[in-house]
Amino acid sequence: MFVIPSGNLAAAPAFVSSAAATAYLAYGEQVTVSGSNVVTALSPATYMYAAIDNSNNIHVYGLNLASSSTPEPVQIGSLSLPLTSGAAINTVICDSRQSQTNILQPSTMFVVVHIAGTGGCNTTGDVWEVVHYTDSSGTAPAVANITSTQFNSLFGPGGALTGLELLDAGSGNLYLYPDDTFTTPATLVTGVTGASVLFDADDVVGGVAFSGNELFLAVTTASGSFLYRLPHASTTATKEYTATGSLSGSGIGDGTNMYFVDTTSATTSTSTFWAEPLGGGAPTELYSVSYPVSVSYDLLGANASVLVFYETTISGGAITSNLLNVPVGSVSSSATSIGGPYNGSISADSSFLQPTTAGDASSRVVFLNVIQETSGGGTTTINYSSEVLTPTGTVKQSLTTNSVYPFAATGPLSGSVLQITGITDTNGGYGGGSFNDVNLATLNSTALTTTGGAAYQVPAGDISGLAGLANTIGAGVIAPRTGAGASQGAAYDLSKDLIVPISLTNTSITLFN
Repeated sequence: MFVIPSGNLAAAPAFVSSAAATAYLAYGEQVTVSGSNVVTALSPATYMYAAIDNSNNIHVYGLNLASSSTPEPVQIGSLSLPLTSGAAINTVICDSRQSQTNILQPSTMFVVVHIAGTGGCNTTGDVWEVVHYTDSSGTAPAVANITSTQFNSLFGPGGALTGLELLDAGSGNLYLYPDDTFTTPATLVTGVTGASVLFDADDVVGGVAFSGNELFLAVTTASGSFLYRLPHASTTATKEYTATGSLSGSGIGDGTNMYFVDTTSATTSTSTFWAEPLGGGAPTELYSVSYPVSVSYDLLGANASVLVFYETTISGGAITSNLLNVPVGSVSSSATSIGGPYNGSISADSSFLQPTTAGDASSRVVFLNVIQETSGGGTTTINYSSEVLTPTGTVKQSLTTNSVYPFAATGPLSGSVLQITGITDTNGGYGGGSFNDVNLATLNSTALTTTGGAAYQVPAGDISGLAGLANTIGAGVIAPRTGAGASQGAAYDLSKDLIVPISLTNTSITLFN
């Protein structure tokens, strides 16, 4: 494991751990707020991982990423699990999930680890234990009376943890635990066969005042599918909507409403779009559309005036797509086309709405990526094109070939997004392209350069994945699309329009998050 110092990206990565088996568990982000509780900065601060010692026993370790010196590993808790030589850590630590007892204090981070029984993962004897970042090396993990790590956190306006929502598959009960001891839960819904978070109304991300969060849950029982609201200050989940079909996909929000889709599937599918007021109240129908199996619909974003979504059609092997919107205040009999038709599919993973002013949903613009796949001669060619337009359809940057906006390429407060242009590779990668820092307010583009001043070029045949980790700092991986050959890392600083390739002796590099 290596850590790259954000203050000097060109410095050699700081060597942290040489364990033959190492696994990421969690990281805590330092959230800085003003006197009005408005988020002004984000940066990683704490990190937890599992690694083996010289005797092949697994322990949990922590790093203080906010330290001005190279982070030094410190053992957290007395957890010691034997690992068969050569085996992967996930044969013993089956899975894990993190949270914090205060979202504004990264040192309050804790991890629930699912530890395998003698017969392996998901057998008799499995246990779930809680390890806190602040535990001393002599502190034994607390055993939790739960059978899953798939919990979701609720936080109050001051950042304090107010509850942990978790589905117990054995009893079929959806529970709310009051704290990280996972004891004395309140029963939210009984007879549950499946539950997921459709939307987490968490205002920390986006540069607005944090007022606590609430969960919108898609819950399935023998009676059907339902939307439940679970506020941070409540121990009761309120049923907001009974689905005709199923609550497909994920909800999206604009600070005023949460939008979701109810889909029934048969020979012809029908999707109904709804707006659920974040301030409370019954959901409002916005639009309903019926379509054959060759067509699908997915939500993209909203700006408090219109809901943006897209339509994908597959016909004879050819894929076309359209970008559409409907007003959010009333039901519409038809949708308005605001972009397309595009020759290819709109990428759900790398198309997004981003505000030009942090925290102001009304200033959001659409960053659209279109992917076209063609096959012939035993090879598949993937062509990328990107476009920038307003949610009402005004084109701000015309459809540009050989260009893509990587998803989550920058932090929400950076004022920029990343773009790769000049992609010339025809084997499905981003090869040959260069990274550009695009200013959200002006859409002016500046090439990211290496320390020598030359524009960085993505190696031919490689795919890049860069993620924002703070206001202007980010990192990622440049890896071969086929999986053959060595990958390399990269770190960037938008304040300096700088990108630094990171080459290590390892052949497989992974960014921690």
